Amino acid sequence: MRNFSNSTNSGSLIKSLIVGVISSVAMISVLICLLTVGLLSTSLLQHDTLMYIMLVIDAIGVFFGGYVAGRFKKSQGLVLGLLNGLIIFSALTLSGLSLSKETITIITLLKALVILIFSTLGAILGVNKKEKIHIK
Repeated sequence: MRNFSNSTNSGSLIKSLIVGVISSVAMISVLICLLTVGLLSTSLLQHDTLMYIMLVIDAIGVFFGGYVAGRFKKSQGLVLGLLNGLIIFSALTLSGLSLSKETITIITLLKALVILIFSTLGAILGVNKKEKIHIK
């Protein structure tokens, strides 16, 4: 007889989501630090270019976080990826709106689309990653 209780499954989903979000934030932070070091050594970047570089950094970070969450949970990659992307996008947008008085532009919508797609792709790939077979 099957156990239809979702209490352990949802707990595992939340744990996986927390691990994914923390991984995303850590990766984005590391990449921003590397970008900062690059900017300090050379000041050749313009503001428009910096926005697109940040979009790439966000995409790499959420892909990594989605992948880690998918590997951790080993199921529900689509849900994990979308939730991870939604949390990271919300945090980035709310902090941008409150700290620098930004407005919602077409770049914000592009950022939402890129973050959701890359986070979902990372989680789906993380779930579908095959385990290595060890032959003794």
